[in-house]
Amino acid sequence: MVIFIASAPTTHADISNLGFDIRLPKAADVLLPGLFDDLCLIEVVSDPTTGNLVVTATIDTQKMDWGLPSRQISRSQFTDYRDTQRQAVKFTSQDVVWISGVAVTSVPVRPVSGGYLYAWFADIPAEELSGLGYYGLFTRIAELTGKAIRKGYDHRSTMDWITVPAQQIKWERQMAEIISANQLLIEDVQQMIFMALDETGMRVKAATRSVIRGGSVIPENPSTYHFGAKHPVVIWLTAPNSDLPFAVVATTADSWLDPNAVVAFGDHAYASN
Repeated sequence: MVIFIASAPTTHADISNLGFDIRLPKAADVLLPGLFDDLCLIEVVSDPTTGNLVVTATIDTQKMDWGLPSRQISRSQFTDYRDTQRQAVKFTSQDVVWISGVAVTSVPVRPVSGGYLYAWFADIPAEELSGLGYYGLFTRIAELTGKAIRKGYDHRSTMDWITVPAQQIKWERQMAEIISANQLLIEDVQQMIFMALDETGMRVKAATRSVIRGGSVIPENPSTYHFGAKHPVVIWLTAPNSDLPFAVVATTADSWLDPNAVVAFGDHAYASN
């Protein structure tokens, strides 16, 4: 399974607010909308054996309902680009835009705290994904989001219905690029992303644990579109009136669910083994 995660590191901005000068790559030196800050919990623990501080920043949307009438949402199936049947969420009367041959759509979701976010989906060829890397993916998705919001797309169609792959993902990586830029200050940075998505809603939980030392192609106009039938699918969130992506998750067919799988949204699904 090949999964790339690119989550705008608001957590390291929060660490800087604690008095630590954290250097970030240019693509990551951004501020997320306040709605994400409101969801962020910072935990700071001193390790008595090493004298290091362990700072864990967690953003958890909890389970969010889809912001569409229930009659427009149902469980479905589709055949992925590897010719395997997969579980899907079906949305009716949904707009899809094409930007340089990439299909993009967004669906509103409603956090339990109120307001709303947008869940985005894009079909991106595997060969392009493999060459992007961590921050290249974030930059690419920010570009697609901005063009979609500002109507800088090549083509737009209202589909009778679309499908997106259901998800049950838990993924962890060491953020080597942050460590290498802050070798005198940071000993280790680990990021974990959890995503669950089915016809009942969506949940994203991103936790970053930092150990701080010492101190254009236009397709024919179809009436339906299956995200994942031709390429891997990238999923991300944005706040209203913002084109800054959060929790960018690029998934391949290996990570998608069989038609009869049950998606778990509870904390047990996120917990480390």
